[in-house]
Amino acid sequence: MGTISELEFIEKLNRLKAILFRFEKTDNGLKSNILKELISILSDKPHSFMQFHQTLMCLLAYPGNKDILELTKKTISDLIDSLSTKKLLQEKLTGTGLFHTSIECNFTFSKINYLIQHSPNQVSIHSAASGIETQKAVLKLLLPNVEYSKIHDGEKDFKTRIRQFHSSNKPTDLEWLLKTIHSSGVDLKTQSFLYNELGIFIQWKISAKEDSVSFLRGTDLPVYFHTTPPDKKIDFQSVVSQKLPAPVKLSLKEKKQLIHSAKMSLLYLYRETEPFTNANENDITLFHLDKGISIALFGSTVDKRYSLESYIGYLVLKNNIPVSYGGGWIFGQRSQFGINILEAFRGGESTLIICELLRVYHQYFGITRFVVKPYQFGLHNPEAIKTGAFWFYYKLGFRPENQELKKLALQEEESKKTVPGYKSDANTLRKYTKSNIALTLSATSFPHFDSEELSKKISVFINTNFDGNRELALTQCFKQFNEGLNIKATSWKKEDVNYAKEMSLLFCMSPNSKIWLKKNKKAVMTFIQLKSAKTELSWIKHLQKFKAFWDLMNSI
Repeated sequence: MGTISELEFIEKLNRLKAILFRFEKTDNGLKSNILKELISILSDKPHSFMQFHQTLMCLLAYPGNKDILELTKKTISDLIDSLSTKKLLQEKLTGTGLFHTSIECNFTFSKINYLIQHSPNQVSIHSAASGIETQKAVLKLLLPNVEYSKIHDGEKDFKTRIRQFHSSNKPTDLEWLLKTIHSSGVDLKTQSFLYNELGIFIQWKISAKEDSVSFLRGTDLPVYFHTTPPDKKIDFQSVVSQKLPAPVKLSLKEKKQLIHSAKMSLLYLYRETEPFTNANENDITLFHLDKGISIALFGSTVDKRYSLESYIGYLVLKNNIPVSYGGGWIFGQRSQFGINILEAFRGGESTLIICELLRVYHQYFGITRFVVKPYQFGLHNPEAIKTGAFWFYYKLGFRPENQELKKLALQEEESKKTVPGYKSDANTLRKYTKSNIALTLSATSFPHFDSEELSKKISVFINTNFDGNRELALTQCFKQFNEGLNIKATSWKKEDVNYAKEMSLLFCMSPNSKIWLKKNKKAVMTFIQLKSAKTELSWIKHLQKFKAFWDLMNSI
């Protein structure tokens, strides 16, 4: 490989970026020539290296023809192979998710368990954010009391303290700690609490190419080759109303691959979402849509499902490459909604992607009202203010729930039409973050209850009627629940009993709860038992049709 000044490399890379979404024959030829030049004169500057990598990922997702696709695959392999001998660059690229580089971050108990199962003898403790007294207290709970001397010995950092109890490299110190926690005899919830209290930062060097961010893929679906630039003027109603195809039939292996790609994509962003971390192999659904876009839906395992709503996550793939993630918090026909476009793919088909997501959630789950919380368009999110994210949602039909802000947006919309180059200033965009924004697709949907508000009412109910005694509240409400239904809960599955206890707090907030429960016995029992079904879809659909439930919510 040759040498070139940093300025020249960036200039050539910018030429490639400028034509990423152009697909004429001459553009494809120019892309090919620039790719060959760039890989032969690589920059060792971390920023330039990553910019080239992101550009290649975008080319993989948006190929103009088969030749460009194959050349891009070869180029990204050559790029990653070049990193194998560059130790200093590997260190500088820590946290990027590239093959040969390291990850140093704090993750939850569930995520770490998955990672060490997938990569045994590779993940170790880097450090711990917890204080020394917290570390001693946790170890005291986990280890025999007769070892108190070393547990309390000196002011050591956590990694050094652990080495007193486990000095070998196989298993690693992290694996030893997790095994010790697992064998402690406490329940899983407490295990998770103890681990998370320690604030462990892990260290892992990515040693398998297919696990790195460059090679994470979905299932093997047909590749879509672009011949025209992405359409920036999307007809929202046309996309959302287009009938969904049937879900793709997935093997267990394909489901596991989607789960792995979802988990690892977020690991390299140093983030987690519950549907990915707690993904349920029985609740994975994939839709293969237009222009190479596919959407994988993720439900959680039964023990991690929400009580008052269903949190369904998603991974959007473009030509089998992860490009976006997020989720919907579904309650009735209302869904709180969040979207994140991965950096390499911004400026491509963001509008089409969100339209396809709304299409899937609308048609598959029956959602008619989508609500976006203020963070997504600017609250404590400077980047969203800078990009004017509020107007991105507004163009799709989202409107502030606050009436005054709705009027302000209408006034600004008029200014945009009449004043050339008009843009909202940052202060105005921040005003919009004082309200949710919502998109309503049907005027006949059920009342739009916010489950967060119901949760607050339950807390008030317990504090007012049981003086804050949660155990007493659960006992008495569950007794009232059983009397109303006239059933023996002992015949239920354990998870159904646990869920019924939780929901008895909600049902018993009404003074006429026994009468209501008797009248709606069959629907209530179905409501409880469907929450532990293989997928949450049937529970979502049942709740949407359960009109008496919504009438009860209206009266609370």
